[in-house]
Amino acid sequence: MEIRALSREHLPLARALLMDALPHDRVGVVAEEKLFGGDGARAGIALGAFEADRLDGVVASAGRWIKLLAVEPRMRRRGIGTQLLERAREAAAGGKLRVLDHPGNYLSPGLDVRYGEARGWFERRGFRGVMEVENLRAPLDDNPLVSDARLAAATARAAERGYVVKRAESAIRDVLLGWIAKAFAPVWAHETARAMDGPRAAVHVALQNNLPVAFAAADGNNQGLGWFGPAGTDEAHRGRGLGEALLIACLLDVRGLPEGGVIAWIGPKEFYRKACGAVEDRRFVQLEAQS
Repeated sequence: MEIRALSREHLPLARALLMDALPHDRVGVVAEEKLFGGDGARAGIALGAFEADRLDGVVASAGRWIKLLAVEPRMRRRGIGTQLLERAREAAAGGKLRVLDHPGNYLSPGLDVRYGEARGWFERRGFRGVMEVENLRAPLDDNPLVSDARLAAATARAAERGYVVKRAESAIRDVLLGWIAKAFAPVWAHETARAMDGPRAAVHVALQNNLPVAFAAADGNNQGLGWFGPAGTDEAHRGRGLGEALLIACLLDVRGLPEGGVIAWIGPKEFYRKACGAVEDRRFVQLEAQS
């Protein structure tokens, strides 16, 4: 077996392996992004375990995050995963190593709890669960909470309070992304830029005096699936219906996508339940170990 760098010419092999190894994730849609994409701060590495021209395992890591680690099911228990993990540890160069929850470019915000065998494998190698998080899902078909009429009403209410709610246009791109990076996080600005540049341009903003005070994006990370986020409202403008209007606008943008309506790595669960009828979808454990 030889471990060597993956290139995009290996993508068909890697995609097939990942789809076989990770049945609870739609990794076939986003394999290229997860293996070769960055998060605006770090690009990372992607390695494959090869036996001649056969690909038996892959690992993608960025800094102290393991973005992906998978072994072809028929080739497990032969030390392939352990060798790939060691390469990720070497690349991390100290500090605490994390699994999957790479900010800005994550397949999922942790290890799906249904991957029980994988969790045990990581725990035997020094990892421990530090937190459980979840995704919600908003139904998008025949949902009166997610409709053009409800968006129009929410936008009108915002206008009465002095706000303009609209799709983010290129003219405000730099101002918007700069504000997001400063008010929230640079990685949120990166995800939002990807969403703006994507085929759905699924970014909406609330403006007051031509300046952004709230935003929401969808289909930036895991592009092509339709996940919602990131989103945020300036503290001084919360409680005025802006987040709800922006959420509905983004959800309407991603109707028809494979996982349109997924609200990833959620915070205010009750807000999403009331605003769009979101229900529990998936749970994840975040794993950490000293590299």
